[in-house]
Amino acid sequence: MNVDEAAVIRTYASEAVATIAASRLGSEGIEAHIQMDDCGGAYPALQWSRGVRLLVKPEDRENAEAILNRMEAEDAGEIEQQDRQEDRRKTKSYPMLLIGLLFGFAAGYFLAPELTDRSTYTGVVKRDLNKDGTPGLFYHYVDGQPVRAEEDRNYDGKPDAWYKYVAGKLRTSERDNNFDGRPDVWGTIKDLFNGVEKVDTDFDGKPDATVFTVNGLKHRVDWHPHDSANVERREFYEHGLLKEKLVDTDGDGIFDQRITYDRYERPIETAKCWVPY
Repeated sequence: MNVDEAAVIRTYASEAVATIAASRLGSEGIEAHIQMDDCGGAYPALQWSRGVRLLVKPEDRENAEAILNRMEAEDAGEIEQQDRQEDRRKTKSYPMLLIGLLFGFAAGYFLAPELTDRSTYTGVVKRDLNKDGTPGLFYHYVDGQPVRAEEDRNYDGKPDAWYKYVAGKLRTSERDNNFDGRPDVWGTIKDLFNGVEKVDTDFDGKPDATVFTVNGLKHRVDWHPHDSANVERREFYEHGLLKEKLVDTDGDGIFDQRITYDRYERPIETAKCWVPY
């Protein structure tokens, strides 16, 4: 695929979710590539701010859109159970698609094929993701179900991401994106593609933004520096791209400015408004 000529059909909040989408397209015979700018993995926080782009050939765009729309609708429960069962039969040879990877967690993607016959396994599974001879991912299992995991994403020998499971499903996560030993992203996962993250953008230990993710994409971001009760601005996204921003210019608890954006995230119009939050 010529990346320069490829079409961007989605911009995801994390590499993990983009990988799931690319795998789904691949299972349907459509070549897909992931494009991101996180300095070769050294700064994974850039995935959150800049997004992870999913690319396909221009001639495959229409079919790829249809497949992704259906996948997102399935996860939202908008397709009848019979259709979902049929889709699962079609993709049964791709177990990696069925494991929660939201908010930058790709451990399940790599472990799924190995653990299919460990229904009663209790212990720790170690994975060497960069093939340097040292494990960077530690998956803790009890009676065949994951209960927690730690990940070393910058391969310095120290964990910088922590995940907890309930009934075998990923439910909360903490990540240290500047590798100072303290979490600066706290995630609550609803299901495969939906959840909420609180992000400490200035690394002072307090969340400055709350990110709501729907179908693997940023849907809304509330900015409240230093965990303030006041929301300085609220951003709305469509297909992962900024569509509208509400701003509280005087801190009185009322959004008084609305800015709309085009598909290139360029401002279109700025207008006055009165929207309580």
